[in-house]
Amino acid sequence: MVHSEKADWISKVKSKVTQLTTFTVSMEESKIKNIMNGYAKAIDGHQHLITDFKDESPMQMFYKDKGVFLTGGTGFFGKIIIEKLLRVTEVGQIYLLIRTKKGKDAFARIEDLFNDPVFDQMKACNPKYRCKITIISGDCSLPGLGISPDERETIKENVNIVLHSAATVRFDEKLKMAIAINVHGTKEVIKLAKEIVHLKALVHVSTAFAHCNMRYIQEKFYNPSITGDNAFKLSECLDETTLNALAPTIINGYPNTYTFTKVLAENVVQQDAQNLPVTIFRPGIVITTYREPITGWIDNMYGPCGVIVGIGSGVMRVFTGDVDNKAHIVPVDMCVNALLASAWDIARNTYDVPPIYNYVPDAENMVTWRRYMEDGFAYGCDIPMRKSIWYPRFTIVPHMWQYNILCFFYHVLPAMFMDMIMVVIGKKPRMMKIYRKIHKFSNVLKFFSSNEFRFDNDNVRHLLEKLDDRDKRLFAFDMRQLDWTNLIRVSLYGLRLYVVKDDPSNIPESIKRYERLKVLHYSTLAIVYALAFGILYTLLKFIFYNIL
Repeated sequence: MVHSEKADWISKVKSKVTQLTTFTVSMEESKIKNIMNGYAKAIDGHQHLITDFKDESPMQMFYKDKGVFLTGGTGFFGKIIIEKLLRVTEVGQIYLLIRTKKGKDAFARIEDLFNDPVFDQMKACNPKYRCKITIISGDCSLPGLGISPDERETIKENVNIVLHSAATVRFDEKLKMAIAINVHGTKEVIKLAKEIVHLKALVHVSTAFAHCNMRYIQEKFYNPSITGDNAFKLSECLDETTLNALAPTIINGYPNTYTFTKVLAENVVQQDAQNLPVTIFRPGIVITTYREPITGWIDNMYGPCGVIVGIGSGVMRVFTGDVDNKAHIVPVDMCVNALLASAWDIARNTYDVPPIYNYVPDAENMVTWRRYMEDGFAYGCDIPMRKSIWYPRFTIVPHMWQYNILCFFYHVLPAMFMDMIMVVIGKKPRMMKIYRKIHKFSNVLKFFSSNEFRFDNDNVRHLLEKLDDRDKRLFAFDMRQLDWTNLIRVSLYGLRLYVVKDDPSNIPESIKRYERLKVLHYSTLAIVYALAFGILYTLLKFIFYNIL
């Protein structure tokens, strides 16, 4: 894409923002104009990333004409990896391992993948991007990754870099399936990597919370209670029912099967990939994009983003955790930049022990959960969701007994009342079902929100120092330079636009609805308090006159 075409794209987006601003100011107060102007400034901040990527920096030269085998490419993390490689580098070929899912084969799923708006800028920059994509039908849970002999031969002859990011990220995944995908899948990827003729780098994507049974996590290997190989043998010997029954005992010390199996996967890397150019990349809690390719993009409601959406919609009103703990959240675009840098580095250097990178907020620039939640709530109130069911309010309590009591009054009772109304008007009740999911989600997160963790990130800092100025700009991942206020702001905008599917043009209407819900909320509280006071007064009066 030529520079004039990129400038036209930016001009169109800014024009749309200007039109929206003109429209909304006539209807509402000037704060809407400020919101729109803030978004326009965010777009302006991307201009150098869009138009200035043709430099032949060391990292760009490394990826030029290389073959990259990627697992997990259809996921949140994988999409940004693909987009970055196709937009900023002249990568030779990307081999995507894609499984059949929900009746769609790999070829149907690739069409859905590139329809995501996150790829729009890349398509404009690289209109012939599809010739850079080779689909490999397979599945990480299957022997040999389910890859055909011919496709395996293609990988062996043409791939130089392996990025293994596929995993089941469901915290409540059955142990047998979690071991099959996260542990044995990793073993199969390593086995394939050993067969690759011109392998330069193998990056295994883990998680910073893999070793969450500890509170201080360093950039090194830790010995699990059971090896990855033995865990897989155990899962093969036992049927699913028996294994699930034994799961609490097997994963003792870990909050869920996800973190437990990620520990085992690291053990597999340590044991099986000793003679390979391998590194382990441990990201923190990954949230929306910060700057590229578009601000605030996300395609899921996992983790804290799900909490923010729940609060903003008026559904989630109470949460448990220590709000003064540090929030180890990282934007996905900076996270991917660091991952790509780790592959570049391991291809250039030989290490006695595979380097491990804890990619988390730097100690010099961190925020607490209180800051994240309060800022997110404040900005969310400026751009309320169009379909919120109630006025957003929330309370965070440190103890489960407080949480359970408040859940009954703030969640269960209103849900029962609303479901009763739905039955009366002949519609299907659904609020209790929604709240059961919310409470299950909250129970999963409480371990991470209630405990404080400390991480070493010296390897990440040293990696950053190896980049020249061009790569520091093109592949920015210095968390010390992150503007948290801006990240939280664009995250809220992105959640509203990409997850909730609320267009910016309905902000004025949403604000009006928000104000009506606010009046209704406080009117309801006034009625409830008045009734409670009346009942209490009547009861005390009865006791005073008839008993005393």
